[in-house]
Amino acid sequence: MSVDDALAAYQAVDEGGCTDAPSCQELMTAKLKAAKRLRIALTAEDASAYAEPVRLIRRAERLADQYGAEGLGSKGGYAAVQQPLGAAMTWLATNR
Repeated sequence: MSVDDALAAYQAVDEGGCTDAPSCQELMTAKLKAAKRLRIALTAEDASAYAEPVRLIRRAERLADQYGAEGLGSKGGYAAVQQPLGAAMTWLATNR
């Protein structure tokens, strides 16, 4: 998968919203899957040029592991994981 395709797939998932813990958990799980594909594509294209967004996505993945699958639907878990994902998307929008 190319970086453009992976980024478009992430952005499509990111457009969704959630209203309660189960839907937020489902949305964040989908975001993390799309972010992982994006991380892999970024690394494959140019690991050194994309080191910062890759680092941020890995941070989100570690936080998701810390909060656990059930914790991703909570406000704190969702916000903690969303912050590095949002920062990675901002970096890509600014520097790509």
